[in-house]
Amino acid sequence: MVGIGVTAAFGGLKEAPEKPPPTVSPGDMIDQGQFHTQFIKAIDTTEKGDFGDTKRYLELVLKVTNMGDKTASVGVMPDAGKYSPFGSFAGSLLRTRPEIKTKYGPDVSVLSLGVESHQLHPGITTTVVVKYELEPAATAPPEISLDVGSFEYEELGLLNQGHDWMLVGERKDDKGPFEPEVAARITLPVRKESS
Repeated sequence: MVGIGVTAAFGGLKEAPEKPPPTVSPGDMIDQGQFHTQFIKAIDTTEKGDFGDTKRYLELVLKVTNMGDKTASVGVMPDAGKYSPFGSFAGSLLRTRPEIKTKYGPDVSVLSLGVESHQLHPGITTTVVVKYELEPAATAPPEISLDVGSFEYEELGLLNQGHDWMLVGERKDDKGPFEPEVAARITLPVRKESS
């Protein structure tokens, strides 16, 4: 009985606050299971458009190694709150702070010898660029933070009889939205660069 009185006197049982994810520094290797990733830099840059106009971008430059045994798609970044456990590399880039708003979201591509692609081949370290188009008069943030998820190799189910890489996380209930687990948080200073 004494335990119940003490619990009531101190406001009942409360869940402990969630422990923040580990923070990493620019250039540190993040083990995401299926991928090993280094966040190299964030730059505010301008490029000449096809019609003599100038376009401005916030670019995140990453080095990514596909640790799986088959080619993976670079994919697209998820809309805030709309996550899927079946994802591509970009699906593990969970959110940015501040949120960078663009009409169609960022373009995510592999850049190799001046050629863009959307494939990450096994065992090869490639440069991945996440590119947000900014309004010409917009002010780029002084720094950008990213929450990054990770993948684990899981059995797909009784019918599929196979395994695949899945984003780590859970559903609040069987039908609720998927909530990915944040494996790491990184903050990059944004530098001004001319192309």
